Amino acid sequence: MLLFALLATTGYSQTAAKPKQFSNFPDVINCTESELNSIFSSTPGQHISVSFSDNFSFSGDVVNNLVKYSNLRSAVIKSPAFHNSIFSVSRITNSDNSITYVGRILNRDYFDGYELKKNAAGKYQLIKIETDQVMPACAKQ
Repeated sequence: MLLFALLATTGYSQTAAKPKQFSNFPDVINCTESELNSIFSSTPGQHISVSFSDNFSFSGDVVNNLVKYSNLRSAVIKSPAFHNSIFSVSRITNSDNSITYVGRILNRDYFDGYELKKNAAGKYQLIKIETDQVMPACAKQ
C-alpha cells in the first residue's frame, strides 16, 4: 500500500514553473529584412549582434551557417547574454526568387521565446511564444 501511495504521489507531481526570460521585452518586435540577411554573411565561430529594434538585440556566437539545399540556408546563433538561448533562422528562396525568413529564439529552460513571422503587411516580426507549445517535453527513459 505504501508503494502504491508513493507511485501515485510521484506520478502526479508537477515540476516547478519555468522562469520567463523575455518578460522585459515586448510581445512583438519588428525586424528588417536587411538585418536578417546580414546573419547569412557570418561564419561559424564569429561573434555577431543582430539589432532588431532599439530595445532588442540578440548577440552571440554563430554555431553554424550552411546551405542545406539550393533554396535553403540556415544559421544558428547561441547567446550567452540570454542564458545560451538559440536563434535558429532560415532563408528560403522561393520559386519566384522572393526570399522568406523563418526562425525561433528558444531555450528549453525558459517559459518564453520568440518566433519569426511575416505579418499581413509583409513585414517581419518576432512574436513572443510559450516554448512548451513548440517544444514539448520528452519523457526521460
